[in-house]
Amino acid sequence: MKKFIKKIGMALVCAASVWAGSAFAKSVELKEAKLVLVGDSTVCAFKDAYLYPRYGYGTQIGNNLSEKITVVNCARSGRSSKSFIKETNYQQMKDNLSKGDYLMIAFGHNDQKREDTARFTDANGKTEDADSFKHYLYEYYVKYALDVGATPILCTPIVRANAENDYSGVYGHVTENGDYSKAVVELGKEKKVQVIDLTSLTKKLYKKIGFENAKFFHAIPVGNADLSADWASLDTTHLNIFGAKEVAYLFCKALKSSKCPLGKYVTNLYEPKREVDLVKNENYKYVEYKVLDFENIAGSGSFETIGDWYGTAFGSCGESPKIVANGFVAKETSEGVFTVGQTAAGVSSGEIGAASDGFSFVCRQLPSSKNFTLSAKAKVLTVADKKYGKSAGFGLMLRDDCYAPSQSTVDSNFVAAGLYADYSSSVVNFSREGKSLNLSSDTAPLYKAGDTAEFKIERVGQVVKVTTSVGGKNYTQTFTDFDFVAKDNAFIYAGLFGTRGTTVEFTDVVIDVTGESQVN
Repeated sequence: MKKFIKKIGMALVCAASVWAGSAFAKSVELKEAKLVLVGDSTVCAFKDAYLYPRYGYGTQIGNNLSEKITVVNCARSGRSSKSFIKETNYQQMKDNLSKGDYLMIAFGHNDQKREDTARFTDANGKTEDADSFKHYLYEYYVKYALDVGATPILCTPIVRANAENDYSGVYGHVTENGDYSKAVVELGKEKKVQVIDLTSLTKKLYKKIGFENAKFFHAIPVGNADLSADWASLDTTHLNIFGAKEVAYLFCKALKSSKCPLGKYVTNLYEPKREVDLVKNENYKYVEYKVLDFENIAGSGSFETIGDWYGTAFGSCGESPKIVANGFVAKETSEGVFTVGQTAAGVSSGEIGAASDGFSFVCRQLPSSKNFTLSAKAKVLTVADKKYGKSAGFGLMLRDDCYAPSQSTVDSNFVAAGLYADYSSSVVNFSREGKSLNLSSDTAPLYKAGDTAEFKIERVGQVVKVTTSVGGKNYTQTFTDFDFVAKDNAFIYAGLFGTRGTTVEFTDVVIDVTGESQVN
């Protein structure tokens, strides 16, 4: 009997060893592969100065997966399935995708923007319809993955947080142009491709926990003096790191229980917790900002309120721009003619600098929800001596914030259709975002007194297009999903600027408000 028990025991040990060995062998059998991500701002990486910065859930997916998987995040903010194929990131997708790899496809938020022909696709259309959402998803992503031997995975778009806890309309991606989530699900069934229905998963979660809890998943640009959240600035579209981890968890949990081979790589499934994973930006600095009451302010002297326009000068101006001797001017000199800039009378002050800006500005205050076009012609009246040529400039500007005439440090976000003097040449079009001054690669001859130029800024939702026409050439730059809410979440400021020994006469100034922007 003892021998029999001993044999049974040895058999059990051997069986356990075989089981353990097979489990070990199974983990070893996971081949190295790439998971390539394409999508929009809900997926991509950001560099924000927000109190609770934006994070796409694509940045957190890898934390739930085996080390055998390399995640390549090609997603770009503000893109649709249509506009993405024109990006360098689309080629990056192709360069990284090979046989045995996986392609996660997550578009929808921006495909809904009917106002923007460069991004809009129709969710009502069939796969064979050239302008349909299904067509772009299949022809440029699903089909490409299948052709190279990779596995495509379609994702429906995450919901946008809604204060009424209602996800039946645009917050759940149902528009007059179709149900974008449903279109993805239908395409998956039609082409027998795995679909992870994040619309349903996030909708179910948000409705269960309610808006007061769901809002903690989202980015918050602005903080109060005590670094608490300014809830008026809540971004109901974009996630913070806690929200990104939550959606990555939902994605990987659904993937693990699916028939998709990538589910086998979900080895570190982590469900985040608010008290651990809701993290503030440790570098966030509170700067008090008070929205100007444009209806009850009046300028005088060098600055004037002109109808809906307001003249001011602020920022790094050397000394107070209110002092006439410092040469700052922003006013209507005759009907429809504006003089804006800073004269070179003994000293050139103001700048478009590497770290901060100071300039004269004639502007309009517009609700941040508006679409509009601003255009103007310009003639240079004065320029500074060459020693002041660096950091001078003029043109049209669209910016996040605006101040009454004052001397201070201003390094907030703007885009400019304009000319930036850089000693020997003029940089054409530039911007500042996250405190960094970004100059385009386009240049023209250094501007001088008597030169003329034409400018235009077109804003449609998240997209801003700037155009400068000078020397017989047109220079255009497009900014997608640009941050105009870091300081002033309610308004945007559009106008004419000039600085550092440069004064300009602006004529034919036209601002045309073209309607309401759709939900981001």
